[in-house]
Amino acid sequence: MKTTDTPTGTATRPPAVDLVLSLGLVALFATAFLAANEWSVRAGLFPRMVTGLGLALAVLHVVLLLVRWRADGAAEPTGTVEADDEADLDVEYIFAHAGGRAWAAALGWIAAFFVGLYVLGLFVTAPLFALTYLRFSAHRSWTFSVIYAVVTGAVLYLAFEVALRLQVPPGLFL
Repeated sequence: MKTTDTPTGTATRPPAVDLVLSLGLVALFATAFLAANEWSVRAGLFPRMVTGLGLALAVLHVVLLLVRWRADGAAEPTGTVEADDEADLDVEYIFAHAGGRAWAAALGWIAAFFVGLYVLGLFVTAPLFALTYLRFSAHRSWTFSVIYAVVTGAVLYLAFEVALRLQVPPGLFL
């Protein structure tokens, strides 16, 4: 948790970025969960499980952030930076100082994934995206990227087609 010392040495501030993102996730998962409740039991089973778990974890994260913030506010500031504080500083620094090229690249990858879902469907897009993203953006080895892509495709196929027997939209061209 990041604390900032004032001239008196006792002020703290809430984890604004983490809190805003976590509350956004709470709203997103709650909305998706309510939407999935309008579907039939079979069609809504997997979405309700995923969104329910996501909602629970997001609420838990908000609670933990607030508890940690209160605990840090009650503690006497030491003036030293702990390992957890360094991680918080890194994330905040990245969000504040990432250039336009980094943001454009990240948004491009996100857009490519959703366009791929629409055009090619889940079973083609997920492994293909995993392979290309890991190899060309994360600079992982070909071996790691291929294995990860194959496992991703297999897990999705087994979960939707075999275990849940849910049809996944095939995409425009498949």
